Formats: sequence, structure tokens, C-alpha cells
Amino acid sequence: MKMLKLRKVIIIGDRDGIPGPAIETCVKSAKAQVVFSTTKCFSCSLAGAMDIELQQVVKDLTSKFGAENLVVVIGGAEAETSGITAETIAAGDPTFVGPLAGIALGLPVYHIFEPEIKEAFIKSVYDEQCSVMEMILDIDEIITEVKSFRDKFCKVSLKQ
Repeated sequence: MKMLKLRKVIIIGDRDGIPGPAIETCVKSAKAQVVFSTTKCFSCSLAGAMDIELQQVVKDLTSKFGAENLVVVIGGAEAETSGITAETIAAGDPTFVGPLAGIALGLPVYHIFEPEIKEAFIKSVYDEQCSVMEMILDIDEIITEVKSFRDKFCKVSLKQ
């Protein structure tokens, strides 16, 4: 599937999960354009919430490129923090303190472990960058959490 080909991708890696550079390597193997990449420590932030600076970056990139041209790929180590990130990007900041408070961008958010995103990557690249973490993280719980917010709030389809 060519879900990411020719897309602009925002990457939010996690220090305790899949870091930004590993996700970036995978995304580039799918011929997608990375417009922003970072690695955060979600367990370090208040209740796993996205920080104000990152919310502003996502908001600005959405204004610049349009929601229909963007996809966000995250690498959170835990279902709860991955879900909060997905919710913030798709539905708005649930803490109502950041730039996305009350702003539903509706962006498609995927965890790097999700099958429909994984199949866009060159398998050997994904295996080298991410597969070890699949063995130690609860990927089913993470995928379920992220997908629930995407299904409920995403306004943009990646199906081509």
C-alpha cells in the first residue's frame, strides 16, 4: 500500500518507545516527505500530554500544508500516552492549556506499529529500526488506543 508515498509526515517519537530518527528512517523508505521530526519523553510530561511547543508546531504545519496533505506518525511506548497524543492532534488538547485547546485538526495519526503504516515501509528498514520494541511493548493495546481516536476524530483519509 502506498499510504505515505508523496505525503508530508510529522513524526513524534518517544524516548522510551520508538525515537524520531528511527521513525524517520522508516518513513523515508516509504518515499514520504518528513516535514518535522522530534523525540519527546512522554512519561516526563504532565499526564503524558503534548507540550505547548509541539502543539504549536503541529498547528503551524497544518496551516502551512493543509490537513489533507499531512499524516502524523508517533512512536509512544504506552497506550495511554499514545492515545493522548492522538487525541490532541485529531480532536484538540484535552487539557485545554495548549494552542490546540478547542481546535480539532482532524489529522490522521498512526502509531508506527500499525499494520497499515508498517506495510508502507521497506520491511528490512522497519525490522532494523523498530521490530525489537514490538517484543517488549504492548503493541495491541497501543494500536487499539490510537486507532480509537483516529476512527472517532480523523477528518482525512489516507486511502488512495
